[in-house]
Amino acid sequence: MKEYVLAQFMAEGEDIQTLMDKLKELGDDYLPITTVTVTDSDSNFDFGFNFGDSISIDGKISSAYATLIKLRDPFLAERMQISYIPEDLKNKYRK
Repeated sequence: MKEYVLAQFMAEGEDIQTLMDKLKELGDDYLPITTVTVTDSDSNFDFGFNFGDSISIDGKISSAYATLIKLRDPFLAERMQISYIPEDLKNKYRK
């Protein structure tokens, strides 16, 4: 049985697509809950991409993968914020 923690991933501009691709690679170890995108329409370039865009994705990630990300994936680690760890999971590692 997988143990999950709640995490938020945030990215801006050119990093959005990389973030989305990396989260898809996690498969069922990451379960997105909500996604919020913000567009800065004042930063349009001729190519139609807004480099002022940002995204925030809240979801559940397996605790093992969250640890692995912090240790081995600087791109995701910089963009991940753990927002909630269940009490039973905290207590499991306190003993």
